[in-house]
Amino acid sequence: MKISTKFRKIKDDFNIEPTRLSKRLNEMEPAAVLRQLPITWARAEDFTVYDDKGNQWIDMTSGIFVANAGHSNPSIKKAIQDQLDKDLLFAYNYPTDIRNKFLNKMLDISPKSFDKVILLNSGSEAVDIAYKLIKQWSRKNNRKYIITFTGSYHGRGLSNDLICGRKNKAAWSGVEDKDVVFIDFPYDESTSFPEDKMPPSDEIAAFVLETFQGWGAWFYPPGYLESLVKFARRSGALVCFDDLQGGFYRLGTLYGYQSYGLDFDPDILCLGKGLSSSLPISAVLSRADITEIDTYADLHGTHSGNPLCCAAALANLEFLSDMEFQAEFKKRCRIFKDGIKNLSRHKSIRSINVRGMIAGIITSDEEAATSIVFNAIKRGVLTVWTQRNSVKIAPPLTITEDAIAEAIAVLDESVSESEKFSRK
Repeated sequence: MKISTKFRKIKDDFNIEPTRLSKRLNEMEPAAVLRQLPITWARAEDFTVYDDKGNQWIDMTSGIFVANAGHSNPSIKKAIQDQLDKDLLFAYNYPTDIRNKFLNKMLDISPKSFDKVILLNSGSEAVDIAYKLIKQWSRKNNRKYIITFTGSYHGRGLSNDLICGRKNKAAWSGVEDKDVVFIDFPYDESTSFPEDKMPPSDEIAAFVLETFQGWGAWFYPPGYLESLVKFARRSGALVCFDDLQGGFYRLGTLYGYQSYGLDFDPDILCLGKGLSSSLPISAVLSRADITEIDTYADLHGTHSGNPLCCAAALANLEFLSDMEFQAEFKKRCRIFKDGIKNLSRHKSIRSINVRGMIAGIITSDEEAATSIVFNAIKRGVLTVWTQRNSVKIAPPLTITEDAIAEAIAVLDESVSESEKFSRK
C-alpha cells in the first residue's frame, strides 16, 4: 500500500516483519528487551519518524511519552551543542553552573510547596527513591502501610515491583513487603474511594499512585482523588504521585495531577520522560522534612545531574512553558480531544479516555487493538502497541492541527479496516 502525503510516506514494499537489523539485535539482546515492533528509527524530527528505507510516519507516541517538545527540538539541540562546546560532558556530583540553572528553573515553575529536587536518570530510579523516602519517613513517624493500585506500573526494579500492579510482581526475588496494600483501580466511573477498606489510618505511611493508569490512559472518576487526598490529609499520610507519563504538559497542565483541578500538591512527585524531551533524566520533587531525614541516604548516582541532560532539560522547560507556545498548544488539545472522541462511533471501541494530548482507545479485545495499531502503521501513523486491549495515542505537543486531523483520519480508517477483517 503506497502512501504519499505531506506528513506520511509509505513505500509499496513496506511490511511489519523482522529486518536484518532487528534480527541482529535479537541475537545480542535478551528476548525480554525486544518487545517492540521491528521498525528501524533512522531519524526523528518534530512529530515525524523516518526509517532507513524512505518511509515516514506521523508519530503519535512521542517515542514513549518522552518527546513532548518534539523530536530533535532545535532549541534543545542548540542547548546540548552549547554544553558540548563547553567541554563539560560529565561532572559526577560536583557543582556545575548548568545544574544550578536547571534546578532554579524547575523550582521556579513548580508549586512553592516543593523545595527539594533529587536528580536521577530514569523513571524507575525516581520511583525507587520515592519508595526509599517513604520508608524512611514511615519509620520516623511510626507508620508502615503503603497503599497502591492493582494494574499500576511503576518501573522495573525490586522496589518498583513491590508496589507495582499486583502483590506477586516481585515474586522473582523471593522478597515481599507485607506493608504494601493493593486496592482495585477505579475503572468504573461510579466508583468511590473505598475508605472502609483502608488499614488503620494512623498506620498508613503513604499512598502511591499514577496520575492515570498507563496502559489505557484511565483517569480517576470525579471525586475519587478528592476523597483520597482528604482521607490522607486527615490521617497524616503522605501522597506520592508517579507523574512520569503525565508530566510536562502532557495532560495540559505542567504536572499531570494538576489536571484534576484539586487544591493540593503531593508530598512526593516522581518525574521523567518529558522532562528533557530527549536525553535521560528524571527527578523527584519533595520537601526538606521528607528528604533530610537521613542526610547519608545516597539519593544520587554516577550520572545524576549530568551537564548535557541538565542543559537539554532546561531548554525543554523554557520551550514548553513559553506563553505563546502554551496558547497554541491549548487550542490543539481541544482539536485532538474532539477528533479522538469521534472514533467512539465504531462498534469495536468500548470507550475512549482522553485528556490534554494523550488518549487511550479501549477495544473489545487485544486482537482488535493490535489490528488497529498494525493498520495504522501500514498507513503511516505510529501508535503505542500496548499488547493489551488498548491503543495509546500521545503525539509530541508540537504536532500541527493538520497533522492531528490527518492522523485521526488514518486511525478512523484503521479501525474500520480492523472491524471489516474481524467480520470475515
